[in-house]
Amino acid sequence: MVVSSYTNSLMGLLILLFAITASTATRDVITSDSNDEAHFDAHQICPRVKDKDFCDMVMESYVGIFGFDVKEVGTIFLDVLTNAAGFANNKILELIPKAPDAQKARLEHCNQLYTSFPQKDKGILTQLLEQKDYVGLNREAGILAKHTTDCEDSFKPAPSPLTRENSNFFNIIDMISVFSCLLIH
Repeated sequence: MVVSSYTNSLMGLLILLFAITASTATRDVITSDSNDEAHFDAHQICPRVKDKDFCDMVMESYVGIFGFDVKEVGTIFLDVLTNAAGFANNKILELIPKAPDAQKARLEHCNQLYTSFPQKDKGILTQLLEQKDYVGLNREAGILAKHTTDCEDSFKPAPSPLTRENSNFFNIIDMISVFSCLLIH
């Protein structure tokens, strides 16, 4: 019970910090050009994520991303997340036939996350991005992050055969979370 209370307090504090950071950071990350088209300062993302090197690698692989508008940056992140889900799904399908019975159920559980993302979750995130519902985008990204962590943790105490795939997916979700926090007004 004490752990649950501590966890709830910690989550409340994190949400408050996200809200404060988002409200003060928004002014600095969105600018308008002469056409009143919103541009996003993508340089603000990587310093705020958990794995800065991963973020830098993703950002550097998209020439011109630092001059893109909000929707273009968000669309790129969703496409990268879709690719990561595809890689994870392929790895799972490769592992299932060879996996011991005890591991198959865990792999199938994880497969549900990575199979549903392109079919369902990406559509939800895309709609939230198009509607400029950055709070909703952040909330949905948090749900996906929890599913990814649950997938990874389901293999414990044994090592997960999906650590790399789960980590990549989680890191992209982290980028989307920071992106959405920076945009919340």
